[in-house]
Amino acid sequence: MVDLLIKNGQLVDGTGTPAIKMDIAISDGKIVDMAPVLKMESEQIIDASGLIVCPGFIDIHSHTDATIIVNPRAESKIRQGVTTEVVGNCGMSAAPLTQKFMPDLKDHLTINSDFGAMETLGDSWQTFGEYIDYLNALPLGINMMPLVGFGTLRSAVMGHKVDVPSAEEMAEMEHLLEQSLDAGAAGLSTGLEYVPESFAKTEELIQLCKVVARKDKLYATHMRSEAQTLFPAVEEAIQTAEESGCRLQISHLKLGGEFNWGKTKKLFDLLENAVERGVRLSWDQYPYTAWGTGLVDYIPAWVTKSGHEELVRLLQDPSTRKKIRAEIDAEIETGDHAFNTASWDNVQIAMIRSKENKHLMGRRIADIAEERGVDPFDFIFDLLIAEKGMVKTLVFCMDETDIMTILQHPQTIISSDARAVATYGELSKGSPHPRYYGAFPRILGKYVREEKLMTLETAIKKMTSMPAKIMGLDTRGTIAPGMIADITIFNPDTVIDMASFENPHQYSRGIEKVIMAGTIVIDQGKHSGKMMGQII
Repeated sequence: MVDLLIKNGQLVDGTGTPAIKMDIAISDGKIVDMAPVLKMESEQIIDASGLIVCPGFIDIHSHTDATIIVNPRAESKIRQGVTTEVVGNCGMSAAPLTQKFMPDLKDHLTINSDFGAMETLGDSWQTFGEYIDYLNALPLGINMMPLVGFGTLRSAVMGHKVDVPSAEEMAEMEHLLEQSLDAGAAGLSTGLEYVPESFAKTEELIQLCKVVARKDKLYATHMRSEAQTLFPAVEEAIQTAEESGCRLQISHLKLGGEFNWGKTKKLFDLLENAVERGVRLSWDQYPYTAWGTGLVDYIPAWVTKSGHEELVRLLQDPSTRKKIRAEIDAEIETGDHAFNTASWDNVQIAMIRSKENKHLMGRRIADIAEERGVDPFDFIFDLLIAEKGMVKTLVFCMDETDIMTILQHPQTIISSDARAVATYGELSKGSPHPRYYGAFPRILGKYVREEKLMTLETAIKKMTSMPAKIMGLDTRGTIAPGMIADITIFNPDTVIDMASFENPHQYSRGIEKVIMAGTIVIDQGKHSGKMMGQII
């Protein structure tokens, strides 16, 4: 007698080997037997005829750090077949925190990311170990592996200071990082396009990454640029890994801006040459032509560096506002501004907090400015004042051909760059990026079935065993006896993402069942309410 028996399915085991008909027996949360035909009794039997049985997907780049507290079911992710997420990416993690710089930490996380649960941040934990303990005490709908965010780390030690850290501040950052890694953090992440991290020098990164290397953890970087200075940013990431000796994961690899389109060969030459030199390097990608970011990206960093109250004051002052506009115009003239990557026709408002401006969500900035008869920059300045800097946008600036070329590279891992949300409650607000709901089924439906860009086996390998290897998950990522029974079962003929940029709050289709540690969590589109997640 076994706890669960999956029969008649086509097994895609995550290694890239061809699909094969296989029955799978599960007991005590683990796979105990596999064979083309298993004749044994079970408390539960799943008939997977016509369906694909594969490992639960591992999202190596996610942002569910705090939304898991708002809604622990992680509905938009588990319904994609994702069973494990790596969180704390882009330099933004929920710990470590310090009371001394708590306002600065909250500013960092709210201005740069719709982090969630900001009102209670710091009430229940400060150290990374306390954060992990807090999560472990919750019912969790998904497995999580948290990283330490460099922006959080730097803010906890230096607040809004933009200076090179003193020897004492550097030592404190190293101490907090080591303490966090010892408490269970999976590595260090950076978001080098965002304040305050954008002020950090390469030497600062190398010094911290030496701690990461010593602990044999991961360095995941949202690089300093993904557009105008993309290639120097790649070189900096490689230099950081090479000189520190750490393992490097480049987050959401892309070619932003039309001036970069078609330069995938140049990009891969840089990456492949580094790998040949012995740099332990990998990268991930989400399958969309728009990225999501804050509207503050369109104003100078010095305006945002001291937090939302100072941002509002500077934008309200007529002379300072004139100075800001002159600086922006000069950068546009030299091609160095975010506007050169994506004009207002290609920037869509995604998230706004105030009731007065919520009607703007889902609309392009060019259309709003034209409708109101105002200059687009005057509009965004006024909007940032009204929203205290907290406006999230979708920026359409990537080429579909490049997306497909990057996807096809054998070393590209699939990710979402999204937090878990839901179609109900607090997390149903706003007009978020459709990747929140659809990244993984989009690969299976659009790029495997429709575009035939890669085999199903290859796509699943990019979602399972490849990220598992990077994260050191020895008991997840493949289906074999002795492995933890995190399993996704889907219909290869119907699986597809439903979320769109116009209507993002839609769960994907075709994910028939999701099993975590041998327990059925998603069954024919319904959540069982069983919470099997844990902190890994």
